[in-house]
Amino acid sequence: MQKKNDDTVALMEEVVKEAKASLERTPDLLPVLKEVGVVDSGGQGLVTIYEGFLAVLKGEKIVDLVQKSPSMTELVQVEHHQSAQSHLSTEDIEFGYCTEVMVKFESDKVQENPFDEGKFREALSAHGDSLLVVSDEDLLKIHIHAEYPGNVISEAQKFGSLVNVKIENMREQHSSILEQEKGGSASMPPKPEKKDEKTEYAIITVAMGDGIAKLFKGLGAKRVIEGGQTMNPSTEDFVKAINEANADKIILLPNNSNIIMAAEQAATVSDLDVVVVPSKSVPQGLAALLAFNPIESLTDNQAEMTTSLGSVKTGEVTYAVRDTSLNGVQIKKGDFMGIHEKEIVSTLPNVQEVAKELLSKMVDEDSEIVTIIYGEDRTEQEADELASYLEEQYEDIEVEVHIGNQPLYSYIIAVE
Repeated sequence: MQKKNDDTVALMEEVVKEAKASLERTPDLLPVLKEVGVVDSGGQGLVTIYEGFLAVLKGEKIVDLVQKSPSMTELVQVEHHQSAQSHLSTEDIEFGYCTEVMVKFESDKVQENPFDEGKFREALSAHGDSLLVVSDEDLLKIHIHAEYPGNVISEAQKFGSLVNVKIENMREQHSSILEQEKGGSASMPPKPEKKDEKTEYAIITVAMGDGIAKLFKGLGAKRVIEGGQTMNPSTEDFVKAINEANADKIILLPNNSNIIMAAEQAATVSDLDVVVVPSKSVPQGLAALLAFNPIESLTDNQAEMTTSLGSVKTGEVTYAVRDTSLNGVQIKKGDFMGIHEKEIVSTLPNVQEVAKELLSKMVDEDSEIVTIIYGEDRTEQEADELASYLEEQYEDIEVEVHIGNQPLYSYIIAVE
């Protein structure tokens, strides 16, 4: 028994030794740390935990370890107002989203696309920095600072299904920290929950862009959670919105396949009557809202709204961040891509031409209504040009144009 304990202590001593060595290398991995002469704070915390494990194995008192540990001032070696964040401008953050993804391996996907951790790590390195990839027989875990988290998620989904996704906007966090330091306050008190007026029903939906948020609210959504392709709300965000909505019956519209799980978890943990309509896009969310009937039961509304998801086609126009080839389509960095139900159907340098080609793939003789939602990088005049093109090509089509102000996507198109 003593021999086993000695082996464990020896192992833990080696872990602490290597962890400290790794910690000392962190300034070479992140330039801002080197600039202000500090080590990674998360790494320091992990080393302290390991030291605690070792102290317990040796029978030492934790209080002694704490007394021997350097103070926070000694660790950082700078005053509070000289934090690492203050030495970096928000606009200098090259990769703006801290992205964490967990994927459960699926045998059919892995058989079609064998997983090689080294090659996968190399592929992801093109999307950002601070990369960490860990995998075992069942799970793949990824941490990366990326500018386009959606690309990281797409790469990960080649090997299985998403278990958890967490994306945080580091530019917003950095700006908030600078504002707090400027005001001389290390932290802001949490804002109290503000509940809405009591209603029987509340529909809570997810959208990115104030124009789309207004569109959802205009159709009856009580709450709109900010989020989308690159910034997924958490289960906590849904629970908060559920509590603040102040309704007897609540319907969640995630509007993105990556967000459905968080919505379902929120429905499970909530004490209220909450259901999820698994909308995977903004057009599906709009179709579901139109199918809502306030005099029907929650179960019937869930069924009708879910059925309505199949009545709408979704199209999106966005741009490529790098050269690639996908399903036989050659894509050049900076070109625009027309995506129909997650499949790239056109790619050209001209956004209007891509949108027209996308519409030609989506609209057929059975189509009746086309809704064009234009993003923050497009003008009303450009959107109206597409509407005129449609009306010339299809005289029986009804076209609606709305400003969405959504980032990343020049156009979001719904065809019913």
